[in-house]
Amino acid sequence: MHNNKITFFELIAQIEKKYTNKNINNSLIYFFSQKVKNLTELLVHRNEQIDFDYNELMIALDDYYNKHKPLTTITKQRHFNGINLKVFDKVHYPRNETELLAEKIEEVLAKDSTLNSLIDICAGTGNLGISIKSHFPKLRLSLLDIDTNAINNIRFNLDNNKLEARIINQDFFEFIKTNTEKYDVIVFNPPYVKKEELDLEMIKFENKISFSNSDDPLEFYKVLLSSLDKVTNSKHYLIGIEFGYGQKQDLEKILKSVNLLQFSRFYKDLNNQDRFLIIYR
Repeated sequence: MHNNKITFFELIAQIEKKYTNKNINNSLIYFFSQKVKNLTELLVHRNEQIDFDYNELMIALDDYYNKHKPLTTITKQRHFNGINLKVFDKVHYPRNETELLAEKIEEVLAKDSTLNSLIDICAGTGNLGISIKSHFPKLRLSLLDIDTNAINNIRFNLDNNKLEARIINQDFFEFIKTNTEKYDVIVFNPPYVKKEELDLEMIKFENKISFSNSDDPLEFYKVLLSSLDKVTNSKHYLIGIEFGYGQKQDLEKILKSVNLLQFSRFYKDLNNQDRFLIIYR
């Protein structure tokens, strides 16, 4: 029997046999198939022949299970906060928990029509800014990243989602010094991993600067929060920040030093770890 003639049910059995003791993930089947995009459709079509190249799937499965490549690195795609994104090589791929930050920002935007402009700083694929813009199309969107590859990725994702935005290819610290625009909303997911905590697996498929770009993992937060008068409308703004494990107390100290603690609220991620900060005043 030619492998392309096997059914979805037979394929699943093969995968489970080949990758014994692995947590089987059907996402690659959903990616390759045109008619099976979720578990319900997999059950409906389980006795039908697969509609994609068997060998291509096997290569992708080997990359995922044996070479430990992230799914996004294999598929170069990511569904994030209601939109589809392309993820270029070496660009930071959006994590599931970051969708929670987008949701928190959108909850405020839905209630406050005076917030009209947004900048996504350290934007990567543009996942935060572009997805929020897709739900609030009247927002004036800007996206900032230092990496040229990320900038090209942002352009692609804007075009693919039929959206327009100002794109800024600049170092964050230089941007803070030279910026003349004022923004109502800032979303900020900077590098926050300590250099000594970086390992080869983390940077194997993504740019190192996506994780760590300073000797002080809090430097990005310190600079932004002490320079809000240069980038925000000083009396009324919304800021959404993602931060790293164990950094909440340090951020509280920074917020207190710039008189923003009373406007701030922390949120946990999917693993019940402190991960997000919303500042709204």
